[in-house]
Amino acid sequence: MICAKSEGIVMVRRKTAAWLLAFCLPAAFVVTAAGENMEPPVLVMFEKVGMSGRQVSFDAPVADIDVRYPFHSASVKSGRWELCTRNNFKGACLDLGVGDEVVSLKKELGFFSRVRSVRPIEDAPSGAGPIEARPAQPETVSAPQVAKGAVEDAPARAAVPDAPAAPVASAEGLLRGHQAYFFKTPMLDGAMIDAEDEDAARAFCAAAGFEKIEFKSDVVSNGRRVVGDLLCAGAP
Repeated sequence: MICAKSEGIVMVRRKTAAWLLAFCLPAAFVVTAAGENMEPPVLVMFEKVGMSGRQVSFDAPVADIDVRYPFHSASVKSGRWELCTRNNFKGACLDLGVGDEVVSLKKELGFFSRVRSVRPIEDAPSGAGPIEARPAQPETVSAPQVAKGAVEDAPARAAVPDAPAAPVASAEGLLRGHQAYFFKTPMLDGAMIDAEDEDAARAFCAAAGFEKIEFKSDVVSNGRRVVGDLLCAGAP
């Protein structure tokens, strides 16, 4: 039933008015709620931290982002979105809702990681979520790759579970030299590096601009043995 006001009706009995009010208000609420739900999902990704620099807007899934620069911050304008560090919505993923803003994606996903695929949550298969646990505070630079969208007008850092981020300073002083760099709990594509994965550790150093691993030690995190300290050295 549709509630309408007629110019010909000047007075309505109180009972009738109360009945109309009780019936029409819920109907109006349903129509309003439905209108809100119809708003398409929109995600805006930025070239620089703090939602600044060039930007790209997304309103549909993109399995292989193809933009010339990496994104360093993001803002969800409507809907709910999944941002992942690998193509086809794999790797470490962030689940963001309307109004959420990520000032530094590298702080959330890792210094060497970058967002490579995005999609509205409703487009994800049932039960899908981050394929790898979302790191609390990852670490270190990005090897640029990027998203299909309309460009307008984002570099940042990161942090890690149980450890500070990127290049680390300690009681012994700043652990960085002219041709060497120390990393605590390094992360690659948003995930900690397995202690026995030498290739991944070397890839981390290479992405940071160094030629080799000078020193490496392991730690146990959540029952898993991972690289805890990594010293990369050698000019690129």
